[in-house]
Amino acid sequence: MKKILVIGASFIGLILLLVIAASIIIMLKVDRLFIAAQMSKALNRQVYIEEINVNIFSLVSGIEIKNVGISNFKTPQQLASLQGKPVAPADLFAGMESLRFKVKFLPLLRGEIDLNEFVLYSPVINISRDRQGALNIDDLLKARGKKPIPEEKKPGQEPSRPLSVDDLPLAIKVGQVGMRNGTINYYDGQAGQTFQIYKLTTLAYDIEIDPKDLEKKDIVKLKMGMGVKTVGPMKTGSVQSFDVTFDATGHLIPFDVKTRLLDPEAVLRLSVPDGEITGLQIFNSIAALPILGDYLGQYISFLKGKQQWSNSRETGADLRYKAGKAQLKNGKLALKEADFLFDGGMNTKSKALDMNLNMVMRKEVNDKVREALAKKIEAAIKSPEVKKYTDSNQLAQAAMQPMLNKDDMIDLKFNVGGTTAKTNVRLVQPQLNSLGDIAKNSAGGILTGAGVKAGKELLGEERGKVLDSVHDLFKKK
Repeated sequence: MKKILVIGASFIGLILLLVIAASIIIMLKVDRLFIAAQMSKALNRQVYIEEINVNIFSLVSGIEIKNVGISNFKTPQQLASLQGKPVAPADLFAGMESLRFKVKFLPLLRGEIDLNEFVLYSPVINISRDRQGALNIDDLLKARGKKPIPEEKKPGQEPSRPLSVDDLPLAIKVGQVGMRNGTINYYDGQAGQTFQIYKLTTLAYDIEIDPKDLEKKDIVKLKMGMGVKTVGPMKTGSVQSFDVTFDATGHLIPFDVKTRLLDPEAVLRLSVPDGEITGLQIFNSIAALPILGDYLGQYISFLKGKQQWSNSRETGADLRYKAGKAQLKNGKLALKEADFLFDGGMNTKSKALDMNLNMVMRKEVNDKVREALAKKIEAAIKSPEVKKYTDSNQLAQAAMQPMLNKDDMIDLKFNVGGTTAKTNVRLVQPQLNSLGDIAKNSAGGILTGAGVKAGKELLGEERGKVLDSVHDLFKKK
């Protein structure tokens, strides 16, 4: 027992010694001016770091970097003159309030990476594209002024293959990585349009990837929240303006279990609690359908205006995404005037749409639609003699009947095709006749009915029963 205690104490002492030694190395190497200079050299940008919190226990407690600023592209001469100075606000490409980094030491001894935290707090990123199409991050993506030289394929050389889980040297376990309360501003100089992502919190947590046990350990849990809005009206696209907040929870499966290759599949529940959209192309296409204009008139024109909702627990959808294909299920958008239920898919590469959309209008609108429809039908019947026998309210009720579901609500089903840039909306159910046909068919039935009544008066009730059969035949036709 004594030997065991001595060996145990020695092992613990060795671990502490390694931790202290590694922490001292970190203290000596982690210097804010040195790191800022190295980042400036690598990025060709002015980098300013206000503070780095590091001490002898940093390997255990973690490292925190505070108030980082990164400028847009700078020449070597400009970098030399700006070294050690804060980045000017107007020249800020990216900045953040803090970065916290913490890795567990003991798993490293077992050949595992166990990252407890790598989170950016309140980052701000400003991305822009000029009128010629150049991005302010192009210099980070490729060497400035140099075209990439294509690699010559050697005879017998195999093409590069996708990343496999077997390429990972270690099992990976991460507590959380991501950002909190971030802001991304994007200006498109070609379209003259600005977009903003705000209150961006996106966290990947409880990450486990183990090549030796991929069936059980191949998951990245996700939690996201953000607002997305246009700054000023859009000049092109499928909407005029929008300001929408999103929340999402779910998980990501990075590697395909069968092929063991990197082929991410995301499964998320999207919630859209607050939003404001103007000029949504799908809604405009529905409102422009002539037959719906005849039946619903001004009561469908709300689709052309601004759509707003807030604190909605219903609005959202289930999303599954893999290999450029997004599938939506159980989708719902709850507006003041109607509920929209949707499902279907979109190809993120071709932007092709194949969606089913169900619009269920509020029951309170029924009477107003019926009254407006009765006036239109009455106006469509030109003959004064026909109008004597016409009950336009009954005709309006009959005309509305195909649109009503079992709950007596106007229920319309559409198919949405085309692309996100040019949608194609088709009314699938119900099949509606034009108001002119309703007026014409109803007038024929009314005249036949009038003839039956007159005939009965002349022939007598008993002999006139034969005319009822004639009337029914006309109605069936």
